[in-house]
Amino acid sequence: MGLKSFDDSRPTTWLDDLLNEEKNAIKELKKRTLPELSNKMLDDPSLFYRFLKARDFNMKNAEAMLRKHISWRKEYNIDTLLTDYQLPEVLELYAPISVLGQDKEGSPVIFAGVGKVDEKGILKSTKMIDIFKLNLFRTETALDMLKHENEKNGKLDTKVVYVYDFDQLTFPMATNRTVVEMLITWISMYQDNYPERIKAVYVINAQFYFTLLFSALKFIVASAVLKKVHIYGTEGWREVLQEIISSDVLPAFLGGKRTDPDGNPLCKSFLVHGQTVPERYYLSNLWRSIQREPGVKTLNVTRNKSCCVEFQVDESGSYLEWEFETKNKDIGFAVYFKDERRNDAELEEIVPKRRISTSFETETGVWKCERSGSYYLVFDNSYSWMFSKEIYYKVAVLPPKETESEGD
Repeated sequence: MGLKSFDDSRPTTWLDDLLNEEKNAIKELKKRTLPELSNKMLDDPSLFYRFLKARDFNMKNAEAMLRKHISWRKEYNIDTLLTDYQLPEVLELYAPISVLGQDKEGSPVIFAGVGKVDEKGILKSTKMIDIFKLNLFRTETALDMLKHENEKNGKLDTKVVYVYDFDQLTFPMATNRTVVEMLITWISMYQDNYPERIKAVYVINAQFYFTLLFSALKFIVASAVLKKVHIYGTEGWREVLQEIISSDVLPAFLGGKRTDPDGNPLCKSFLVHGQTVPERYYLSNLWRSIQREPGVKTLNVTRNKSCCVEFQVDESGSYLEWEFETKNKDIGFAVYFKDERRNDAELEEIVPKRRISTSFETETGVWKCERSGSYYLVFDNSYSWMFSKEIYYKVAVLPPKETESEGD
């Protein structure tokens, strides 16, 4: 079967309002890349426009971006993802990201209950590639819904609404290095391959721990996307969601009237909510130890004592990353900061002290250092009157990451 032709005559809306230069650019980009495009890609009449728009209609940059996208689609089998890929059961049941429905204008709405996810249980139960494919699966499902809506109503909408609920977000999750790195990878992947797909992002129940997480992520978010991000605490977001989503579509726990047939306001019949992942899903009960890895140092914290390790951060915006494990039992852990430029400066606790057990996995964390100065990792065994603790740790200070400034 030959490739479908790109039908410029199909019903359009905003395409008709493009400048002649923009229409010519679309034709040129199509001409340059047409032999490499799949039928599924050609089903999207906004394809060339979106990649050109993301690169301010710079033909060279748009073509490079599109060609990378073509290779990426093949690598992840995007064309057949919805028909051939089977999500692992643990993600189907416990990963809280779902297509909620459509807003009042017909745009799909994806809901993610990020704060309540059992991130450690998910990470122990599945491979990283499947977590990415879960996000891709939900995104492609929303775009497929959008395609059918456009065909039914003769429209050419291209964008998706995202609602992220950070209710019950914990400090360990907000600073977990694996989680942060995974989110950074996903944001980059999305911006590179789904340009001009975001209509709006609504962050709800964003409290203190969210600010810690967002400070580590926002450097990678394109400025055009940041303008579409609307952040709310515990108040005000219900009214906003009610304005954009019909009450019969919006679940009751989000301020709408929709419930399950049995009256459950959480709408569990079509939304996945975060909960503890049963250990039977864990891929292995043998965790990776860092004791013999390169660069790992050892610290013996005697009973009823504390030890600290100092790191100098010379450039604000740097990242302090840590990973450690105890040979036995738990250990108190905290991070402190001191501004060495001030003679009267005192130690300031920036990562609150808590007792951590690494009997099943290492503890990882990351902190964005907004200020230069001395940072102290404190291992506290003062509560133990009987046992010394042997700590294996590695710490790195990474330079500031350059902010992405290109459009979505």
